[in-house]
Amino acid sequence: METQNAQKMKQKMENIEKNLDYIKENMNKMGEGPIFIELVGTPKSGKTTISNAMKNLFEKKGIKFQVRQETAEYNPIEDKGTEEYNVWMVAEIIKNLSEDMANKEPRIVLYDRGILDRVPWLDYAVIVDESISRHDENIIHEILDTDFISGYKPLVYNFLTSPETSVARKGKEGRLVNRKSVGIYNNCLLQNKDLIESYSQHQHFIETDPYQGNLKEFLTDISELMTSDVKERIREEIDYNNSFKKQDKVDIDESKTGTDNTSYDR
Repeated sequence: METQNAQKMKQKMENIEKNLDYIKENMNKMGEGPIFIELVGTPKSGKTTISNAMKNLFEKKGIKFQVRQETAEYNPIEDKGTEEYNVWMVAEIIKNLSEDMANKEPRIVLYDRGILDRVPWLDYAVIVDESISRHDENIIHEILDTDFISGYKPLVYNFLTSPETSVARKGKEGRLVNRKSVGIYNNCLLQNKDLIESYSQHQHFIETDPYQGNLKEFLTDISELMTSDVKERIREEIDYNNSFKKQDKVDIDESKTGTDNTSYDR
């Protein structure tokens, strides 16, 4: 006889499969361009693990899924405590977004730390090593209000991990992954939670400490959540497009019959 936990896990797996089936069947009906996903949060909170798992999950189903690698992994500026490092990060993400927005193929694009993730990190840079001024940080924030960035409305998954758990997953304390630095970053993240949400299609805030030692449950829960969100995003887009098609048909029919329901004040 199945335990209650086993039954819940089985149901979650079935939900994931149903979500993936819907996404595969309807992805090309939503219109042009990608659905964006962004992973934000504490170092060593499982973001890269999730991005790799999601890529495998979607691609096994034949769904186009692209992962944008965390830009810190290939930043040519070695000194992370400089303004040049932070400016390069923002510029590189903008470049990547330009390429992804220009590509009109329906697909899913996941950013492992994108432009919204830079918000708490810029705060961190101002507070910890003063590698960027508050004035320059505010100017960079203005990028979020440009017409260009308004086309980037990602599904955001914000992972919060305690300093103790973050260091434990790292194995030892380092320059960024230490109790003090992680604690400061987490405060920056929490202070900017509402700002990040305002630029998101939808934001989930996920505390990962309860998943410590249970990777399978973590991956299953996030997979169910993410596939459900993508499914709903596609459904909303299809409904939105269909409403326009119906309105266009009404306009065409009225033009053919010469009727016009618009009333004018005389």
